[in-house]
Amino acid sequence: MGLEEVKSDILNEAQQKSDEIIEEAEQEKQEILEEAEEEAEKIRAEVDEEIEDEKEALEKQELSNARMKAKQEKLSAKQKELDRAFNEFRNELEDLDEEERKAFVDNVVEGTDFEVAKIKGSEEFEDTVDERQIDFEVIDRPGVVLVSEDGSMRRDFTFDRIVENFRSEYRKDVAETLFPEGEQ
Repeated sequence: MGLEEVKSDILNEAQQKSDEIIEEAEQEKQEILEEAEEEAEKIRAEVDEEIEDEKEALEKQELSNARMKAKQEKLSAKQKELDRAFNEFRNELEDLDEEERKAFVDNVVEGTDFEVAKIKGSEEFEDTVDERQIDFEVIDRPGVVLVSEDGSMRRDFTFDRIVENFRSEYRKDVAETLFPEGEQ
């Protein structure tokens, strides 16, 4: 075997080895590309899932916010209606005629657990109180305030105070009347 043949065998062997290495590298490259494609698909799926989860969370949050706003608006409307009812009650107090004012003063004086020596009230009550021969002092609030002889006891029957007391005492009852169970 001559030098040329040895050289040719070595070149052929080197070529084969080179072809094998290139083929292995090509296979490795293909495997890496497939793995990368699978990993990219997995990442895309995870990102899509995260986006969908975030989208659902945002939708739930928006729905929750919308429900909360609707509830607040409903509560606000109910509060306005309650305020209207108590304002109407206050207006009815202010619209008492003379006979009703007299009955009002009689009831509050008789219902008081001390001897009334002075009544403070708005001008429209002055004539009513004069009949009782009790000292009267004009104040700028509608209604009356009953005062004992020594001034240590007093009962406030001004209209604002009456409405305030009724509001705190009967708010629930008025709400149940205005908004029956089915409407709440």
